[in-house]
Amino acid sequence: MKLGTLLLRNAAIGLSQLEAALRNQVLYGGRLGTNLVELGFVDLEVLSGYLAEMSGMPVATPTLLDSADRALLDKLGGDEAHRLRAVPLGPYIDGAIAVAMVDPTDQPAREALAAALGAPIVAHVVPELRALYYLEKHYGLPRRARFVRTGRAPSDHDASAEHERRRSQPAAGMVMPPAFTLEPRRRRASSQVPMSRSGEPTALAYGAACERIDTATDRDQIADTFITYAKGRADALVVFLIRDGNAMGWRGYVAGAGPATALDELSLPLGGASALQSAHDAGQPFVGPPPSVARPVETQLWQALGAVPAPVEVLVVPVLVKARAVNLIYAHVLGSAPSRTLVTELSDLAQRAQTSYTRLIRQARGS
Repeated sequence: MKLGTLLLRNAAIGLSQLEAALRNQVLYGGRLGTNLVELGFVDLEVLSGYLAEMSGMPVATPTLLDSADRALLDKLGGDEAHRLRAVPLGPYIDGAIAVAMVDPTDQPAREALAAALGAPIVAHVVPELRALYYLEKHYGLPRRARFVRTGRAPSDHDASAEHERRRSQPAAGMVMPPAFTLEPRRRRASSQVPMSRSGEPTALAYGAACERIDTATDRDQIADTFITYAKGRADALVVFLIRDGNAMGWRGYVAGAGPATALDELSLPLGGASALQSAHDAGQPFVGPPPSVARPVETQLWQALGAVPAPVEVLVVPVLVKARAVNLIYAHVLGSAPSRTLVTELSDLAQRAQTSYTRLIRQARGS
């Protein structure tokens, strides 16, 4: 039985709450239970009980996790523990070892744990959020920003505060770029590979990028398509997740350096004047110099990307779902402004991503 079905059967959540959690899972990732807890629909302890009932395995309680055997933790190692989403707890009966697992039904993971620890394992189930906390505590592995801030359903107070922030922002010295008009959505290009700014072939033709996003089966495929599309067209591109008034790094690319791996620890505020905030609030692409003279948000991002010299102009395109930005696509070209083609094509890809997200959410609700 699936977790959502079990919770509905026991009246632990309502159908609308399940649908909201499934929507968040499609947009932000993580397991269904994680999204239910973040939205405030289920308590972490209650979730633990249902996971135990569903799996038929004991729960890894905070007491067990706090007293995890240091020798076994070191024997498994932080990289493997994080990859397998598992925390060794200690010796069990008959020479076995108790291990907390996010997915105790994952047989390949169980076999990998047994091989690494040199003994049979007895799996204990642990919610994803709790496992990530203890992986950070025992191994010093930083959680991604997406799992640090608590998502919650917006209240009327939140909505009014957001409206007030938007209303007051232009008076804070923002300098908005000149208005521009996007070209109508074009027919998909042929499979011929275009040339980059430097004369080298780009990694992915625009038409192929459209096809990949239109047929994506999960959020990761959508983000990876933006990254691959950027190669040869921009010096950097970052896909941000938008949660709790922050733009959180998800996927990134830097020309000459490849994927930007440290971005999942980056969280930039959307409460001040920045190109990210402008695109987020307007729900429209931002093209031009950063609106704040001091550029505090952009400077932090450029440092993470190693952007030298600082970009003259930037491009930020929002991906909207139900009129709310769920992603921001940031790009820059060092030494020049983003080309008209880049602005138009990225904006079109963002619209296609919106359509694909809506399709994936509908599929998740129907499964």
